[in-house]
Amino acid sequence: MKKGTFYGVGVGPGDPELLTLKAIRAMEHCPVIAAPETRGEKTLALDIARGAVDLSQKTILTLEFLMTRDKQKLEESHRAQARAVMEYLDQGQDVAMLNLGDVSIYSTFSYLLEIIKEAGYETEVIPGVPSFCAVAALLQQSLTVMRQPLHIIPGGHGNLEEHLSLPGTKVLMKSGKSLPEVRETLDKLGLSHKASLVQNCGLPDEKVCRDLAEGIPEAGYFTTIVIKE
Repeated sequence: MKKGTFYGVGVGPGDPELLTLKAIRAMEHCPVIAAPETRGEKTLALDIARGAVDLSQKTILTLEFLMTRDKQKLEESHRAQARAVMEYLDQGQDVAMLNLGDVSIYSTFSYLLEIIKEAGYETEVIPGVPSFCAVAALLQQSLTVMRQPLHIIPGGHGNLEEHLSLPGTKVLMKSGKSLPEVRETLDKLGLSHKASLVQNCGLPDEKVCRDLAEGIPEAGYFTTIVIKE
């Protein structure tokens, strides 16, 4: 029996209309949809996909990703999730794993991709719209121009002041938890008036703050900040 193919499908940041035709075709083709689950039993990527594709006849495989920095626990968890996917691949069924935004940027899919590739299965990667591109479109801002660099920085990363001192545009992703530190550093560097924030871009509870110098809202996990040079 021919084994199934493992697909990584980027579903964009929130608006189902931002899914690509290729992503939709892959989900329509695959009998099994693997959906990452976050805290509170939320499957946001699956909810987004359901806004564009009828998944009622699909097998839904929920994958719980641990929120921990323990490398051993993470490795064990990723291998357990990969085994769950490979059970379907061994039956000849193709599996589409959904991923918020793009599959190559801070993606849950990437953890399983290498494990499943090393096991000898066929894989295919389908890109999606990154959250920071959707945010820039919402703000009607250019992220970069010719000869100007663009820096993508995880909000909770150390050396924030050093990163924000880099030339060009800076994008802070998933910065909700570290927002007080971010705001303090922006004020210190005189960058608050150059910073804009979008939370839950493309979702019903979307929030927009175009100038952090005028105040800052309470922000959740899916918060993106753009700091223009």
